[in-house]
Amino acid sequence: MRNSSAVSKWAMVLVMSVVVAVAMGCSTTQKTPGGGLTSVVAQNVVRIACVSALRSADLTSLSGKSVELKLTGFSDEKNKGILELLFRSKMEESGARIVAADAAEIQAEVATMSAGNDQGRSSFPLLSHSERTEGSVDVLLTLRNPKTGEVISSQPLTGAAKYQQTTFIGLQGGGIYYVKTAKGKFEKVPDPTTYK
Repeated sequence: MRNSSAVSKWAMVLVMSVVVAVAMGCSTTQKTPGGGLTSVVAQNVVRIACVSALRSADLTSLSGKSVELKLTGFSDEKNKGILELLFRSKMEESGARIVAADAAEIQAEVATMSAGNDQGRSSFPLLSHSERTEGSVDVLLTLRNPKTGEVISSQPLTGAAKYQQTTFIGLQGGGIYYVKTAKGKFEKVPDPTTYK
């Protein structure tokens, strides 16, 4: 009797282990096309990525100068608006005055290599699934003398962020924003709409 009870317990443990292994082994990640800034979450993710990229910008040469801000490259109109606002604000914080091209002492060209969103979904059958929105900003900031064309500095700036919301056994958790650090790891950050 004891042997048969022990065997049935081991059989139950084995069956449960197989079920968990199959569920975890069937994990899938599906990438879906990004649609630009289609939601507040998508806007926030690009915003976090851009703020992260701007942290490494050296704008000391703009202090007390009149600056033309020029955006070029691969950027749709909605992304372009966020990039322009954040770069303008950062330059003004550094003491620059943003002016028209004919009145500028320095031209600040922000050439966008990429800026936008992708959406993804990961799932563990029967257990959980995650909805994810990722955003990245990759620009080349070139400061130059507009009269002579002389380049003062050229700075590649990159930033990445994501938003993730997980549902576990039917219970939906709160969404969390993350920013990618210089070491390549994602670190939790506050919801940008709560920034003071």
